[in-house]
Amino acid sequence: MVTSSNDPDILKWLSIANRYTRIALDRRLQPYRLNASMYYYILRIHERPRLTQDKLINLTYLNPSNVTRAINQLVNLGYVRKRQSKADKRVYELSLTKRGEELYPEIVKLRQEVADNLLADVPAEQHDELVALVRQLALRAVENETPKLN
Repeated sequence: MVTSSNDPDILKWLSIANRYTRIALDRRLQPYRLNASMYYYILRIHERPRLTQDKLINLTYLNPSNVTRAINQLVNLGYVRKRQSKADKRVYELSLTKRGEELYPEIVKLRQEVADNLLADVPAEQHDELVALVRQLALRAVENETPKLN
């Protein structure tokens, strides 16, 4: 693929990076019947046992119905357990099943492989700076598109 090395269209390049990174993740996650939209939940639930679905929605910056749909798929696949909170019956707590816990290290490994491939031409000492800049861009995008409450 030949491209101009000085094409400054940030939206184009972020979109391309996102699309092809998702393709790589989808390919690697396919044996587990997962995709790039679902693996993230397994990571977050592992890090925060008994995470509530509401808190997970806040972590993802996604529409609640998308999170609910993904969680239900993970429950059906046997990776996630969804239990009603004893303290508040309106709240559901999420945890990984034994199968989900067994899958967690594999997801971490696959995710790192994709990240390493993506960053292969970026000097190692610039990785943290690049991640910080992309994070800043992402949070600015969320802030600009999140409805303001009066």
